[in-house]
Amino acid sequence: MQETPDTTVEPLFCGQLELSEPTCMMHHIRPIKCVAFEGTLTGRRFYGCPVQQSEGVNCGVTEWVDKPWHPILQNCLSRLWDMYHEQNCGRVVDKQKYEKHSTKLKTENDKLCIEYTKLVQDVSKMFDWQDGRVGHMDNQKAVEEEEFEKKKKEVEESARLEVQMEKLKLAKEQRCILQSQADIIKNTRKAKKEVEQERDLLKIEKAKLEHVVNELLSDGHASKEKLEKIKAILDS
Repeated sequence: MQETPDTTVEPLFCGQLELSEPTCMMHHIRPIKCVAFEGTLTGRRFYGCPVQQSEGVNCGVTEWVDKPWHPILQNCLSRLWDMYHEQNCGRVVDKQKYEKHSTKLKTENDKLCIEYTKLVQDVSKMFDWQDGRVGHMDNQKAVEEEEFEKKKKEVEESARLEVQMEKLKLAKEQRCILQSQADIIKNTRKAKKEVEQERDLLKIEKAKLEHVVNELLSDGHASKEKLEKIKAILDS
């Protein structure tokens, strides 16, 4: 039994199967309607067990609704998924770089705050030693603390803006991924429709050729032995 592939939401094919058959071999319950979204199986409809979605159990595909795609279509799907994974790997690398850069910025910010605090304390001590006045010391300390808080807020605001920009970038990339998924489904259906149209055209042409051969045989035209061979090829 083939393991259940990843699925995607398809409003036209969803919900639980109303009939009692087929049922899951492991849980013996009515399956749900699913649409595959993985590799060369993308777009194929099947019946799957609902338990595996809630408990993480993979009981396999209960029954396929669609037959395997044409080899040409499977090759196209494989190439599209390869392209998607290549782009996705690039996004993962960019995210790791961003997280590493954010950690570095936070470390530098903490170090800067510690150094600035030490500098404020040293300056305060210097003024205390020079002036020897408590009032002046308190005033200077208040000024230094105000400057420190101002600097700290500027650093925090800068870091917040950077984080916000990265979140917007990640949200945009997520929208691109969702759009790519929609394009894959659309292109899959389009390719399937073109294959079906070509198959119907071949059937029509075959029927026309059979009709011409039958007319030639009935009228006694050309070589009857050659026409019989052509007809045998068409019937095979």
